[in-house]
Amino acid sequence: MNIQRFVPFLKKRNNRPRTPILFKLYEKLPKLSFALSIFVTLTGILALVLFPTMLLALPYALYTSIMSAHDLKDWINPAIFLTLILLAAGFCWAIYQLKFSLPTGLEVTKEKFPQLSKLITELQEEFGNPKIERILLRDAYDIRVIKTPRSGMPFLNTRTLIIGLPVLLTMPPVYFRALLARRIGQLSTKHTPVTTRLYFLNDTWLQLKDACKHSRNGFAKALGYFFQLYSPLYQHTLMPLLQNEELEADRYGMDLVNNQDMVECVVYEEVVIQFLNTKFWPKIYHMAKRSKTPQYLPYAQMTKVIKTGISNTEISEVLQRALKIDFNAKSMNPSLTNRLNHLGHSKPLPPKRLMQTAADYYLGNASEQVIQLFDKHWLKKLATQK
Repeated sequence: MNIQRFVPFLKKRNNRPRTPILFKLYEKLPKLSFALSIFVTLTGILALVLFPTMLLALPYALYTSIMSAHDLKDWINPAIFLTLILLAAGFCWAIYQLKFSLPTGLEVTKEKFPQLSKLITELQEEFGNPKIERILLRDAYDIRVIKTPRSGMPFLNTRTLIIGLPVLLTMPPVYFRALLARRIGQLSTKHTPVTTRLYFLNDTWLQLKDACKHSRNGFAKALGYFFQLYSPLYQHTLMPLLQNEELEADRYGMDLVNNQDMVECVVYEEVVIQFLNTKFWPKIYHMAKRSKTPQYLPYAQMTKVIKTGISNTEISEVLQRALKIDFNAKSMNPSLTNRLNHLGHSKPLPPKRLMQTAADYYLGNASEQVIQLFDKHWLKKLATQK
């Protein structure tokens, strides 16, 4: 398949949207952009460590102010210090009591899925054995690592590797290995140790915001108002850096596959995601609403529909739309154009046709059981929505 035949390389146009100012700053003054990112990050960390620091430092100030008090006006400072100590203690107790929910899904173990477990172990060894405490299969198209704080001070966390069943059902084994290597490689922080940690903090602030929101403690709710403002500010300010970390993740993928396979993978993933979001799922839900018992279950049909539905014409249409976008200013996912450029390509390469899925290869005999389980779960969710 000659992709250049039906996906012409787009010429520069005068009506392209302007580059967002934060992206311009990141391109022209990267050190200043990095300094701004560090400043915003330290603001969030300060909000958490401020109260324990106050609780440690203020008792001595209270003691010295009491010892030096001689008349009534001298007791104003001790009263202020005591008030601040009580407030700090309240916030410290609230932070200590914060509860974080671990992601849920179908647990991946060596006994249930030996081939998939073996692949993950091999990738961990390839990237210096970064720790992964939990591995789950989920129902959305996604491969990512979630770091769940073990306490309100997000210095210790539990790492959960999320693997979406749709990825296994729609990707050839070689592309799946590359996508999995992207995330496990990120955990190693091999390429960009500082900015990768800032990347994972974005999710930490979101979890802190949710934990404070669901807490019954008044101090925690007050802290939650701060993170409701801070979390989107952090993501917006660091968006160029967060996208750059996604681009670096593609390089981790190339540590496992060659450059051509990685470029094909990036192209194919773009097509699959767009097809699932704009055609497959809308059609599935449309048919489900027309009958009490859906005749077509999504996960049982997904591979078949992808094989027949993603034609050369479909690839052409999706890529022409995707290549018109220079920046995804509101998403952590960089544009297809930026991903290709980062891999040293100005034009897409034709992806391989889907013959064998990663689900067949890595889930083996358990593949059908997993599909049935996820379809049953989908039916239950559908029933609650009606």
